[in-house]
This record gives sequence, structure tokens and C-alpha cells, in this order.
Amino acid sequence: MKLRVLGCSGGQVPGHNLSSYLVNDSLLVDAGSATSTLPFRAQQKIRNVLVTHVHLDHVMGLATIADNLYGNCESTINVWGVNEVISGLKSSLFNDTIWPDFTQITGDSQAWPVIRFQDMPEEEPIPIGNATVTAVRVNHIVPSVAFFIENQKRTLLMVGDTGPTQRVWAIARKKKNLCAVMLEASFPNRLQEIADMSRHLTPRTLAEEADKLKRPSIPILVTHLKPQFRDEIVAELKKLKGYRLRVLKQNDTLVF
Repeated sequence: MKLRVLGCSGGQVPGHNLSSYLVNDSLLVDAGSATSTLPFRAQQKIRNVLVTHVHLDHVMGLATIADNLYGNCESTINVWGVNEVISGLKSSLFNDTIWPDFTQITGDSQAWPVIRFQDMPEEEPIPIGNATVTAVRVNHIVPSVAFFIENQKRTLLMVGDTGPTQRVWAIARKKKNLCAVMLEASFPNRLQEIADMSRHLTPRTLAEEADKLKRPSIPILVTHLKPQFRDEIVAELKKLKGYRLRVLKQNDTLVF
């Protein structure tokens, strides 16, 4: 399993791209910076998109992918999410006001819609492309899920945006082939109150979440750092002992 980090920042300034990850070149997980980092031909290879939640920093590139590929896509791209996520994309983004509804638009140069929304169940593995994906609810300010992405040999857990949560760890503990967990740390410890209010994590609460996994040998891939606090957050993460932490950077490529 190959994971390419297109963007992993909790905010956007030059040099810090929003959340978006590419698995095996054709499965996109969130789309905050997909079109600002992927060349056009790479965008054409995308077949499925998993959306954790509807916040703009995780879906902005989905709108521009649809625009870019109209008239230039070989097949419809499936956009997967739980019911509230799909409903939010329909009502708040692809609503013919904020952005055209590319699930409906066809024409002489585009015989089928560029994107198709696909409701996915919670806690039920489903085949998506060459992987099996399971969505599990986490604790964010809007409906949000983590994704277990599995092939025959490895399971990658991408938690997405969350505050302290429970259910995902109970499931993760049972995954014998779990190879890594992607987990956020949006704010420094001194802003714990803001993190709690917005249901994000700090290095302190990231450690508490990692402890719930009860598997200290599993690598924790840290993501979603707010760029204005990045140095402070990284310094606090370095003080944590007993964890296999790696702070992700955009353009990282990991193979599991």
C-alpha cells in the first residue's frame, strides 16, 4: 500500500497544503489540496474519493477536480461518505449556487457525470477499488468518520479530524495487520480549551488517544497541524516518550 501526502496542514498558507492523501494513485482520501498539488494526468487516474467530513479544508479540491475533469474523465469518480457527509456535499457545495452540481451535468463532450455520490454504511467493510474500506464515527464538531483502508496484507487507519473518541480504538485493537495510524494534532497544549471546543487534539490529547490503542509499536502519523503553531506543536510532540511518532510533511510518500 502506497500513501502519498498531498497536503497535511490544518490551515492554508504558502508551503502548507490542506488535508488530502492519495492511496495507490487512484484512491483519494479528502481533497483539500488535491488540485493544487496533483498534475492534470494524475487527477485523471482518480477513481474513488473518501470524504471524512464536509469542512471546506477537506473538500475544496473535490469541486475543482470535477471542474477540471469535465470532458476529460474516462469514467465517473465515486465520492464516498456516510449519509450526513453526502447530504452536506449536496446541500452546501454541489448545490448550483456555491458550485455547479457535477453529479448531474453532461453534454456532448461529457456523456456521463464527472462525479457520483455513494452513501457508505458505518462499521461495515465495503470494497472500494482495490481496497476494503470501513467507516467508523469519530468525535468532531460536524459528523465525521475515520477510515480503515485494508488490502490483503495491511490495514491503514486514517482517523481524520477528531477530539477524544472511543469506538475507533476498540476496532483498531482487533486489527492484527494494522500498519499505521494517522492522527491529528491541530493545536498546542496551551490552547487545549480551543481544541476541546472545536473537537480537535493537542499533543497531550493525541498521546491519550494513542494510549487507547494499547499497541505502542504501531507508528502514529501526525497530521493537521495548524501552520501558525507548527513549531510549537512539533516541540511538544518531541517531548512525548514511548510512541512511534512521525510528523507528516506534504510530498511524503510512505509504503506499507
